[in-house]
Amino acid sequence: MLCRGFLVFVLLSFVAPPVIAEEARSLSLQEALAIAWRQNPQLLQARQEVEAARGRWIQERALPNPELELSATELSEGLQGGSTVGDDSIALSQEIDITGKFWLRGRAAQADYQATQHLRERVWSEVSFEVTQAYNSLLLSTQRVGVAREVLTLTRSLLDQVQLRYNAGEVLRNELLRAQIESAKAENAVLQSEKQVTLDAADLNLLIGHDAQEPLALVDQFTYEPQDFDPDQLLAQALQQRPDLKAREAAIRAQRKRWRLAISNSLDNPTVSAIGTRETGESGKEQVFGLAVSWPIPFWNQNRGAIREAKAELTKREVEYEAFQREVGRDVVSAVAEARLAQRQATVWKTGVEQANDLVRLASQQYREGDINFITYLEHLATVRETKVAYVEALATYRTQLARLNQAVATTLMPDRKEDVR
Repeated sequence: MLCRGFLVFVLLSFVAPPVIAEEARSLSLQEALAIAWRQNPQLLQARQEVEAARGRWIQERALPNPELELSATELSEGLQGGSTVGDDSIALSQEIDITGKFWLRGRAAQADYQATQHLRERVWSEVSFEVTQAYNSLLLSTQRVGVAREVLTLTRSLLDQVQLRYNAGEVLRNELLRAQIESAKAENAVLQSEKQVTLDAADLNLLIGHDAQEPLALVDQFTYEPQDFDPDQLLAQALQQRPDLKAREAAIRAQRKRWRLAISNSLDNPTVSAIGTRETGESGKEQVFGLAVSWPIPFWNQNRGAIREAKAELTKREVEYEAFQREVGRDVVSAVAEARLAQRQATVWKTGVEQANDLVRLASQQYREGDINFITYLEHLATVRETKVAYVEALATYRTQLARLNQAVATTLMPDRKEDVR
């Protein structure tokens, strides 16, 4: 189990909430996942695959239908004026399963059905990660809009100061032109960020089964909660809980039943028939009842090739299962390493944001008082922008890596949503 830290670092106070149309739908991550569970196209298809597998299971465990055969013959009005001869018969036949073939086919189809259910769970695991990733991307793009707007505000304030100095004859025209260019660049950055919000919202809408143009207003905030990761315990959980591993286990069970079925097919099932005959002749009518058994002799076809093929397929699936277990271990190790890295980066950039806030405050004051020149102020402003963007990106990456670890282990590792503390 992951140990939750007690200290929650939330997004910096500089981020302004995005401008959302009034008709925008408020959406939390949990709500997005709930909608995706009901409406995601991939998941809807996976559910139909489960239904199809269930249908095959029902069909495979059904017994063969009996056969009814009726025949009637008659020869009337002979050449000498009038004898009638002929016979009528009825036969009811049923294949008898003495080697359990129908049971084996049903058990194999049941295991296939269970494997399909586990694959549906795996699809949900992938969909939930994709929805979480898309939600984080949209949340990140809205935070970038806030950063871009803050930089635009600072740049316009700088332009106002340069304009006043230029009017007073204290600076050259090229400095005024540079300030105007920087203001235009900052405004363009806001427009680019707003465009990305629209694109990321479309991606999230498609994953939850909505129209791409539906406006969304995210209610979650990025949170940072350091956690302890135990790779051995997480690997044990993954080996016990991963649905793709369970699907392979079910596939092995199904193939083992098919191997036994191939052995059973060496001997065909007998067919038992109950026969009733009524014979009509010149001497009258006679009724005869009898029983017939039809049983093919396994002389030429002993099903050796099918048995060999089924055994080879079983061995292949067992080898694949062992190899996949090692791949699961690699997935867990990789996910843990990425989560640890993202956690460290978030810690580093959080400190950097605190320093950047001090830097922009001091730089603005020093430029107003003439202690630093125009170029130095622009450099400080660029550093502040890069640091704040890096921090929100680190928070988004950390949240996404937790979701990836959740997918690798097939358990809930995402911390509960916290209120944004300013």
